[in-house]
Amino acid sequence: MEVIFSMDEKVEEASKGYRLSLESTLQLGFNIFRKAPAEFIIFSILGVIIFSNPVSGILLGGPVTASYLHMAHLVNGDQPLGFQDFFKGFEKTGSLLKLNLLIFMVVLAGLVLLVVPGIYFAVSYIFSHFFVWFYDIEPADATTLSKKTVAGNFGQILLLLLILAGINLLGVMALGVGVLVTMPFSFCVVYAAFEDIIGILK
Repeated sequence: MEVIFSMDEKVEEASKGYRLSLESTLQLGFNIFRKAPAEFIIFSILGVIIFSNPVSGILLGGPVTASYLHMAHLVNGDQPLGFQDFFKGFEKTGSLLKLNLLIFMVVLAGLVLLVVPGIYFAVSYIFSHFFVWFYDIEPADATTLSKKTVAGNFGQILLLLLILAGINLLGVMALGVGVLVTMPFSFCVVYAAFEDIIGILK
């Protein structure tokens, strides 16, 4: 309970406003990635296969995302990665599937209605997987916490995601192979942002 209470305090504090250094966040993400580039790239073969298909992306994208975050957390703490860590996120497949379905439905509804609300929700829910994976929060509550966290500086989070989208586009343009590097790098950057804003207490 102490960890959850501390996390709630951090979210409440973040919701009141914060400044995220984009340059430092990108650098920290790169530093995490470069500690285990081979492992991240190998895992990204699975990630690309799953995320390239809308159906598998919705059904399995949650556990894959959690695995990226788990790997980034271990590497950030200078802990070794094992093959089993590639599939660690699948330990919470049920909760992560519910989360992905919830996010998909809300974002899709926003895109269908006016487009802008869809983009707003997509950005607002960017930290949802962190709360489910690291703090065992229920999916619906995780989206609320993520939205509250992002609200503290929506503009900077949006800009960070746009930068990452551009980097991944370049990765796709590099014969598609570049995305094996840009995708894990992007997850490491988002991890670095969450670690800076909220922190991971375990």
